[in-house]
Amino acid sequence: MHALPPTTDDRAPLKVSVVVPLYNTGQTLLHGLRSLRAQTMAPTDYEIVYVDDGSTDDTVELLRADIAAHGPVPAVRLLQIENSGWPGRPRNIGTDAARGEYVHYVDDDDWLAPEALERLYARARETDADIVIGRMAGHGRGAPRALFEKPLASSDLRTETVLLGSMTVHKLFRRSFLDRHQLRFAEGRVRLEDHLFTLRAYLLTSRVATVHDYTCYHWVRHTSGQHNISHRPIEPWSYVESVRRVLALLDAPDTRVAPGRHHRRLTANWYGQKALTRLIGRRQLRQPARRRAQWFNAVRALADEIPPAADAALPPRLRVVAALVRHGDRHALERYAAFEATIDHQPEVLSSAWQDGKLTVRCRSRLVRRNPAGIAPEALLFTRSHDRYVLCLPPEVAAVPAAVSAADFTKEILRSKVRGQLQHREGGTALIVPTTSRLLAEPVRRNSARWLHTLGRFGRLGRVVGRLRAPSWLLGRLPMLRELPEQCTISYEAEFTVDPAQHDQGGPLAPGSWDLQLRLVCCGWRTSPSLRGLSIDMPAATQPYDAPAATPS
Repeated sequence: MHALPPTTDDRAPLKVSVVVPLYNTGQTLLHGLRSLRAQTMAPTDYEIVYVDDGSTDDTVELLRADIAAHGPVPAVRLLQIENSGWPGRPRNIGTDAARGEYVHYVDDDDWLAPEALERLYARARETDADIVIGRMAGHGRGAPRALFEKPLASSDLRTETVLLGSMTVHKLFRRSFLDRHQLRFAEGRVRLEDHLFTLRAYLLTSRVATVHDYTCYHWVRHTSGQHNISHRPIEPWSYVESVRRVLALLDAPDTRVAPGRHHRRLTANWYGQKALTRLIGRRQLRQPARRRAQWFNAVRALADEIPPAADAALPPRLRVVAALVRHGDRHALERYAAFEATIDHQPEVLSSAWQDGKLTVRCRSRLVRRNPAGIAPEALLFTRSHDRYVLCLPPEVAAVPAAVSAADFTKEILRSKVRGQLQHREGGTALIVPTTSRLLAEPVRRNSARWLHTLGRFGRLGRVVGRLRAPSWLLGRLPMLRELPEQCTISYEAEFTVDPAQHDQGGPLAPGSWDLQLRLVCCGWRTSPSLRGLSIDMPAATQPYDAPAATPS
């Protein structure tokens, strides 16, 4: 290992060490470095430790030149190691070399907001937390939201699941906590290395805090993947083996979670989000048939090791996948994947008006299935009987009894969350807006075209009624047909109010443009489409904010 000589006394204690793994980052690293140099924390209180994983481009030369040009504070150190091919070893090397009371891990193409280190450190001292998570903004990727809706001071994964929203290592960790438990990153090309590290850390402490009122971390996805140290094609069997390693932590001696409902919820999180999701989605469907078969076989082998009771803790959309995997019918699974990939929600603004400096929006959204370009979406259909809502599945999928049973979405339909959201166009921060909403289940008119396949189970009578396009009065006079489940569509009406002067945890919105969105969390589907024509433009902090006058809706 080669090291650039420290630019300050390497024995002096520091508040925070920022550890950054590098690999062929090039000019991109300078953007992140500028954000680290611009921290409001006193430059003598923190250091930046870069660990280069054997870059073959000009990354090291660029960093050396920048260090030479900017002087000794804050301290910027460069360690060089032979290529390991993954961020685990560079992070371990950087942690060993760190001099801070706390360690914050940052990826080489991400950046920190100016007050990030100061606020994170203050929160750690205030709460005596072992881990502090700063609010995140995603650029080209989704970032956690629910975790930052309210302040957390002593959160514990053993009793709640909100921490599952942030499993990356982009956090502040107490150095003595890492040392006491010998927390290390998996080295070599190990998938889910962040999860292996973070899950163990979460299970070893009951003191996890958040900075919920300031966006600290900006998380970037480059579409080419060229700046990602672990950007490699994913091999199904080794990836699923990493899922097994994560799940094994739930039963390891020092991180064991007691059997029961909470254990099943944690198991379902990784089984569902990291294994079953590999079998659905448009990206998966575009893969070659041989590759899809590899994923199916790898996930099915894992399913044989997962207690069936854990399936009940999955989101409904993944319960159907789990049922099809256990059934072993890949054709039915791919049919469901193609069907499920079209599901979306379609928001519509009903009214919007400014009054007393606040914007009130009423909107409606319905669950739909997208069609090819130029064809309007069609409503997603459910059957409703005795207040139960069951997703109408494609025939090949409905032929699997366990899949039909899993398609009972009643509980989750009733618990769906529909909320307004503000998305900062320039900075990426997303803020949830308190919202009132109500469910609308609207019956679909019966006719033979829709009900022929249902009536058919009543034999010849059903087929005759279907051919006759029987009117509703006739259907009502046939007792056996009155008991047929009713088809319906699902939509939501919502209303929320935004006060730009106070909306960010009691403070004003940051300068720039804020797009209004409607966020739906329903049955495992999560989407946040923008509400067309609705945005708020906030002036620079030095300019007074004048809310628009009330306008007719």
